[in-house]
Amino acid sequence: GIVYYVSAGFSCGATYSANGSPTGGLCNYLEVAPSGWNTDGDAGNLVWAVAMKQHADVSGIDDDAYPADNNAAGIGLGFKNSELIVAQGNDTTTAAGAARAYSNNSKSDWYLPTATELNLLCQWNRGVTQNVTTRCSGGSINSGTGASGSGFAGSIYWSSSEEDGTWAYFQSFSNGNQNDNWKNGTMRVRPVRAF
Repeated sequence: GIVYYVSAGFSCGATYSANGSPTGGLCNYLEVAPSGWNTDGDAGNLVWAVAMKQHADVSGIDDDAYPADNNAAGIGLGFKNSELIVAQGNDTTTAAGAARAYSNNSKSDWYLPTATELNLLCQWNRGVTQNVTTRCSGGSINSGTGASGSGFAGSIYWSSSEEDGTWAYFQSFSNGNQNDNWKNGTMRVRPVRAF
């Protein structure tokens, strides 16, 4: 993967705590999986939840009122969200399930990013200054292997952030917009990890 965000330190891990990193402290980095992370490139046809869970709040995930709430509290929260989504009964045919099942370079702590983490990824990919509270805009998408090697499609990607039991947030990498969609919609997925 490629490090796309660096911080002085943020809570992370399954408990979203100050000792959630693989080394037992705060996390400092967000890393994105390479564009070839699976045989489908970016798993372009995954739902957010299995049919039986598409109208059910995930216990333990705080709903974000519309629009998506981009703030520092969303950084490092994706692992906890993804674990809760999978624990609800969502398998590898879903966005979080596929992200959690991914492993690379002996690392198995990959997850579906929050709306905030996805927005920072969009900013990094488009080559604009990263700002946690500013929606991704400007720049141009790096859709090839180029300098960043990220290979993002000008498409929409699921986040692990919920609006409510029926709606979850996504990020468009073609125009930077964040919006909500029914959990039965199919979108692309790109795992990230914090360390």
